[in-house]
Amino acid sequence: LSLTPVEFRLLRQLLQHPGRVFERAQLLDLIHEDFRDVSDRVVDSHIKNIRRKLAALPEDAARITSVYGVGYRLDLA
Repeated sequence: LSLTPVEFRLLRQLLQHPGRVFERAQLLDLIHEDFRDVSDRVVDSHIKNIRRKLAALPEDAARITSVYGVGYRLDLA
């Protein structure tokens, strides 16, 4: 799976804690360690890209689920 460094950090965090819901702000801290002032919606964009890449795998054993009003979690099949 070809991931950017940011996508890798996000997916690694989700994989280390399957089923746990992460708020966008928590994931944003992983993305930008230099405390840049960026919108938490940038997380949505990276998650969208990771989802697309996971869907391209032969077996979609893991999927990232949106938790309305909170953030994201990784569900393993």
